[in-house]
Amino acid sequence: MLLAFEETPFVLQGPRPPIPPATWETGWLLATAVLLVIGLAAFAYYRLRRTGPTPLAPFPQLELNLRLAEALPPPAAITQATGAFRAYLAAIEPRAPASLSTEELISALSGLPVFLPARQPLLAALRSADAAKFAGAALEASLLIAGLREAARRVQDAHRTFAQPVVAPLLPPRVGAPVAPVVPPPLPGPPPLPRKEPA
Repeated sequence: MLLAFEETPFVLQGPRPPIPPATWETGWLLATAVLLVIGLAAFAYYRLRRTGPTPLAPFPQLELNLRLAEALPPPAAITQATGAFRAYLAAIEPRAPASLSTEELISALSGLPVFLPARQPLLAALRSADAAKFAGAALEASLLIAGLREAARRVQDAHRTFAQPVVAPLLPPRVGAPVAPVVPPPLPGPPPLPRKEPA
């Protein structure tokens, strides 16, 4: 038996075909890029969904609402224009909520330097709007809207004038230390009138 085993010819089978690499070895770069794009898309979707659209600043929002009010009939235009202006004032000054009456609003804003340049058109526009809404007085909606625009423009100019540059502190504030609010000093009033001496 040993002889039979040794007499069998030895046959070489030749080279075998190469083993192909695994899928993860050839496509790892593509798979990583796809996962990264999916992750970034999901992050952007949830971020935008959470924040929502960016609201307009108070002044452009007021201008948009006043343009919309110009297209309405006079009673509705007066109501929308004054409501938009009240919302603008509430957005730029926390002491002027929209729930105040006209006289309460004027007294709340009278001591603030930002509103002094706009005092006259503000008073005229709001009082004429009140007369039209509550007493039925005749009022041109376009004149009211022009008065509100002028008052808002003066308030914006005063905000730019009285804006204080923000200076970063050299040292960070201590934790737990009370921070005093920065309140600008009020502007001086007019000088007293001279008295006439009795004759």
